[in-house]
Amino acid sequence: MQTNILTDEQYKMLSRKLINSIERHFKITPLNTLKHYKYILRKPIYITIEMEKDIFIASLDDIEAFAYADTEFEAINRLCEEIINIYEDLQADRDNLDKFPKKWLTFLEEVIVKSEEK
Repeated sequence: MQTNILTDEQYKMLSRKLINSIERHFKITPLNTLKHYKYILRKPIYITIEMEKDIFIASLDDIEAFAYADTEFEAINRLCEEIINIYEDLQADRDNLDKFPKKWLTFLEEVIVKSEEK
């Protein structure tokens, strides 16, 4: 015999509160630019923004890159810099990459193109 602890209405209300609580601390957002004159994104990449205490953490799980700062804007800017650094490092050492770095470079080469401008 099963006994319900919550009514359907209580369950719905609790679910909404839980989702709202998570959304205040965690969101996924598209990144449309790396904010660098030398690199253009072919398509948006989806990054995660987390709020932990007073720190914002921006991350790109596809390449295990992250950056943190006091503001969301600053964390995103730092993540853009980190993505570019990883991309340049991987390209420079492409012949000596292990399994995961090769996958990261493949992903980055699919989404990043060098700008023709100088």
